[in-house]
Amino acid sequence: MTAAIQLLAVPLILVVTIWTIRKTRTMTVLAASFFWIQSALVASVLYPVLCGQESRLVFSADFSIDRLAALFAMLTQIVVASSMTHAHLYFLCDGAHGGTESGVQLRMFYTCATLFLVSMTFVFFCENLGLLWISVEASTLCAAPLVYYRRTKHAIEAAWKYLMICSVGIAFALFGTMFIFASSQYGAVVDGSLLLNELHVHASELQYPLLRLGFLFCLLGYGTKAGIFPLHSWMPDTYSETPAPACAMLSGSLLNCALFAVWRISELVVASGHILLVHCTATYAGVLTVLMASVLLIRQHGIKRLFAYSSIENVGLMVTAIGLGSGPLFFLLSLNHSIAKVALFLLTGNIIQSSGTKSLKDIRGLLVVNPYWAAILAAGAFAVTGAPPFGAFAAEWQLLALVTRLQLWPLLTVLLIALTLSFLSVTMHLGNVICGTPRPQAVVLPAVASSVIPAALVLLTLLLGTTALPNLFL
Repeated sequence: MTAAIQLLAVPLILVVTIWTIRKTRTMTVLAASFFWIQSALVASVLYPVLCGQESRLVFSADFSIDRLAALFAMLTQIVVASSMTHAHLYFLCDGAHGGTESGVQLRMFYTCATLFLVSMTFVFFCENLGLLWISVEASTLCAAPLVYYRRTKHAIEAAWKYLMICSVGIAFALFGTMFIFASSQYGAVVDGSLLLNELHVHASELQYPLLRLGFLFCLLGYGTKAGIFPLHSWMPDTYSETPAPACAMLSGSLLNCALFAVWRISELVVASGHILLVHCTATYAGVLTVLMASVLLIRQHGIKRLFAYSSIENVGLMVTAIGLGSGPLFFLLSLNHSIAKVALFLLTGNIIQSSGTKSLKDIRGLLVVNPYWAAILAAGAFAVTGAPPFGAFAAEWQLLALVTRLQLWPLLTVLLIALTLSFLSVTMHLGNVICGTPRPQAVVLPAVASSVIPAALVLLTLLLGTTALPNLFL
C-alpha cells in the first residue's frame, strides 16, 4: 500500500496542478519538475532491487518486480521526464501557450501524458497476466489523445488507425491470456490462475496445446503494439502526425512495454520446457522485422516516417533477443534505442518547427542553419544505427555474437545485410538533410536551449558505448 501511494501520489498531484495553474508556461515548467520527482520516487521504491540487495520486491499477490522489470521501469521514467522537459520549449515555439482554447488542449496533453506514464509503469509491476493486459491496454487509450493533439484530419486519421490496429492486436493478446489461463486449469492449478509465480511453479504441468496458442496469440497481439512486421502499418502514420514529445514517448517507452509483456510470457513457455516454440517464432519474427524495416528505409520521404521505420528495425532486434532467451541483451538493446531515438525525435520536432515541413527533400543545409542541431542529428543517426562507439553498437555486437555462438548462420547473414542496409539508408537520408543549400526558415528557434535534452541523451548513449566497448574484445 505504501509503495502504491508513492507511485500514484505525484501523478495525482500533477493532474490537479495542470488544471489549477492558470498560466500554461508556469504549468509546463512545474509539470517537468513533477516528472523528475516521480522518477526519483520510483527509484527510491526500486532501490533495493536495482542495487541487488533484493532479487524481487513483492507488494502483493498481483504486483511484484524483479531487477529486469525495475530497469525497464526506470528507463520509462527517464524517457518520459526527458520528453516532457523538452516539451516546454517545444510547445512554447509551437504557439500553444497562448489563448484559452490552446491552453485547454495543452492541459489535456499533459494530463494524458501523466496517465500514460502511470499505465506504462504498472506494466512492469504486474504479476497477474490479466492486470498486465489491462495496463498495456490502458497505455493504448492514454496515448490516443496524444496522437490526436493537432486536431487535423491527418491527426484524426492517424489516431483512428492507431486505435483500431492496436486494439485489434490487444484483443488477440486477450485471447492469448485466456488460453494461458485455460492451460492452467487442466491439472496444473486448481480453478486456474493468471499469477505468473504460480504458473512458473506448475509450468511443466500446463497443457501445451493451449499454452502454445496463448503464446502465439500474445506474440501476435503485443507484437502489433510493438510494430513487428507485418503488423507495423500504424506506426509510420502515427509518428508522422504526433507532436515530437509524444513521439519520443511512444518510441522510447511504449514499445518497450509491449515487448516486455512478450518477454514475460516467453519466460513462462521456456519454464514449461518448450524453448523451441519461443526460439522458432520470436527469433524468426524478429529477424524478418529487421530485414523488412531496413528495406523500407531506402525509399522514405518524411523525416518522422524515416525514424518510425528505424524504430521498427530496432523492435526486430529486441524480439530476436527475446527469442534467443537473453533478458539482459533485450534490455541493453531497448536502453540504447530508447535514449538515441528520444533524442532524435525531440530534435526532429525542432527541425520541423524551424523548416515548416516534414519532407526530407525540403529540409536542407542544417549544418548552416544550426550547427548544434546538425552535430546532434549526425551523432544520433550513428547512435541509432549501431555505429561505434555508441551504445547500440555494443548491444548489436553482443546480439550478433550470441547468434554466432548458436551457429545460426542464415540468421546471422540476414542480420548483417539488414543492419548494413539500415545504416546506409539512414545516413544517406540524413546526410542530405545536414548538407546542401539551406532554404528559408519558417521559425527561428533558440539553438542552444532547444539542443540541451537531445545533446544530453546522445552524450549518454556515447558514454554507454565507450564504457562497454573495451569489454567486447576481451
